[in-house]
Amino acid sequence: MLQQPVVLVIDDDRNMRWVMRNVLSDAGFDVAEAEAGGIGLEVAARCRPHTVLLDMRMPDIGGDEVLKRLRLFDPDLPVIVVTAHGSISSAVSLTREGAFDFITKPFRNEHLIAAVQRAVARRPLVRLAAGARGAVAAIMGEGPSIQRLADQIEAVVSTDYSVVIYGETGSGKEVVARALHQHGRRSARPLVVIDCGAIAESLIDSEFFGHEKGAFTGAGGRRYGCFEVAAGGGTIFLDEIGNLPWNGQKALLRTLEERTIRRLGGTELIQLDVRVIAATNDDLKEQAKVGGFREDLLFRLAEYVITVPPLRARPEDIPFLARRFLTQAREALGRAPIEIAPAALDLLCAYQWPGNARELRNVMRRAALTAAKAITADHLADHLGDGAASATPTHKPLESASLRDRLRVQLREIERDAVVAALDQAGGNKAEAARLLGIDYKTYRTKLKTLAERHGAQTDGGS
Repeated sequence: MLQQPVVLVIDDDRNMRWVMRNVLSDAGFDVAEAEAGGIGLEVAARCRPHTVLLDMRMPDIGGDEVLKRLRLFDPDLPVIVVTAHGSISSAVSLTREGAFDFITKPFRNEHLIAAVQRAVARRPLVRLAAGARGAVAAIMGEGPSIQRLADQIEAVVSTDYSVVIYGETGSGKEVVARALHQHGRRSARPLVVIDCGAIAESLIDSEFFGHEKGAFTGAGGRRYGCFEVAAGGGTIFLDEIGNLPWNGQKALLRTLEERTIRRLGGTELIQLDVRVIAATNDDLKEQAKVGGFREDLLFRLAEYVITVPPLRARPEDIPFLARRFLTQAREALGRAPIEIAPAALDLLCAYQWPGNARELRNVMRRAALTAAKAITADHLADHLGDGAASATPTHKPLESASLRDRLRVQLREIERDAVVAALDQAGGNKAEAARLLGIDYKTYRTKLKTLAERHGAQTDGGS
């Protein structure tokens, strides 16, 4: 059965909420209401709306902060900012920070309905799947590899075990994390996603735990950290945990052991009731052996381990995924149905997909943009060419290359010399070599691997 589209209205003006509720109810939407930002966040966690109408000015938490926190536990949620004419510039600024759209007060009813319809169309109604297995199959396919993955998920979904999800970039680790949350006992509370590779080391404590006004230079007001947003029964998803700097690992371990946090500059001790799910494309055991990851933190996180297979290991799912991505792309473009020719499907299934499902989605999006009624093998050759070239690069003679190619070769040579020299100076210890170059361990290992593949040489020394 299909869920009805739910619209959450967050506005402290009771009359405005009444108007929006009646207009949208008459247009066929289910409407939930909240009279303040904090309450709105709680309602959003409970009812999982398809879109949110968010007033910018509220007495407890400003619209900008509510938007940030909504996007923390549901990055795909379309939020429509509702603003007065005098604040249009602020609304435009919020759209740059992730808001889907904005409308101005007073508005015409048809404009309100049209904005909500656009937002809901971006977040298609989902068919209620039969548990986590059905949810994963609906997104990733139903081949034997995905069936085994679903078995792993079902074994742990109803527990509070901490889980580490291994898999290559683009393979679907976040799909697994969301299935664990949405079909587990904490589904009514927020899923808060933290990209561990995108946080500056100096800001880790503030991002994780929040801060009080004046806690440090530039701290203009209270900020709620990711752990506090999830504190009351939610789930923390630590994406690319292998990128978390050493000090962040130490802070995370202490938090998991004590199950409490304190905002920077604050005195209140906040109790944590959270489930932790981590994902990585690194081998954390190998990182721990060479000092790149805390072994005690790994033991805390890896109460259960799930491995997501790469797309090249499950070619039986490629036709399903290709058609699903193509349907999404052409619907977003407002195009008529597009077929995939058999020869094109054969080409898709034979390709190795170094970028996994994410790369396949991008190929189908490009194809949908330029194809007429059918995608052919000839049509795909250009789209797969970039991926093939990056996987198996060909080297032109330097004297006949363009200026851009010559510069690229020179930069590669400089990088190669620095990477190898650092490894030599560190006596073969990759973690120490990464520190000498001022980069994280994962980035250094990736550069070593790329050099080895490019030159066919063994540059990866001992640890």
